[in-house]
Amino acid sequence: MRAMRPVTSLLFACLVLAPAIVPASAADAPLTEEVFRQRLGFGAVRMAYRDLACNSVKFDGFTAGMKEPGAHADVNRSPDGKEITMTVRKRGMRSCASPYPPIDSLPPFDLKDLNGKRVTAASLKGKPTLINFFFSTCVPCILEVQPLNRFAAQRPHMNFLAVTFDEADVARQFVSRFAFRWRIVPDARDFIDRVGVKNYPMMALFDANGRLLGTRQGGARDELEAANVGPQLALWMDGLLRQAKPAK
Repeated sequence: MRAMRPVTSLLFACLVLAPAIVPASAADAPLTEEVFRQRLGFGAVRMAYRDLACNSVKFDGFTAGMKEPGAHADVNRSPDGKEITMTVRKRGMRSCASPYPPIDSLPPFDLKDLNGKRVTAASLKGKPTLINFFFSTCVPCILEVQPLNRFAAQRPHMNFLAVTFDEADVARQFVSRFAFRWRIVPDARDFIDRVGVKNYPMMALFDANGRLLGTRQGGARDELEAANVGPQLALWMDGLLRQAKPAK
């Protein structure tokens, strides 16, 4: 399975190591938290920081860690989207546990699919929903496309949503090249972070009321595994739906 790519390493490198991209008057100024937040487009959310040892630090401690060779930042976002925790990491290190509780229901979101049509958490209620989290260069994601197409075609009573952090043009090229026929939602980094997705592809199953029933790693490494995607997914999903108790 493919791990989530660091989303801040390049941006941080541009801010810390290439000050020429900022106005000349600010080139020699130290990086401030305000500038950092603005450049990453995080808006008015609470920010928290952790070092390589997973300990809470202030912004200066975080920036010091990010200057170490090979450093990148893991991002955790609270399910309600109101707080972000950024943790200094290095390749090969075990990730720190999320400081936020795992979701138990579909977080609110308001996005657009590749056809420009609005899709919200509320609009999915009334049917069970299976969400596939993927990205365009993830080989296991690509190998499971055709099995997922067949799987969804046999279950018109459900919602099927494929969500990616890729921009719309990139996602559109993926759909054109591999004939992915699920409803595709691009540019969904915020939502993906709030769900807590770290590895791809990942499946999340929600009941008709938006309650989370379970998650599982998807994907296939070769054609043999691809042939088993549908049966294994059906066994997992149908079992969870049978066991689900009606909401009170």
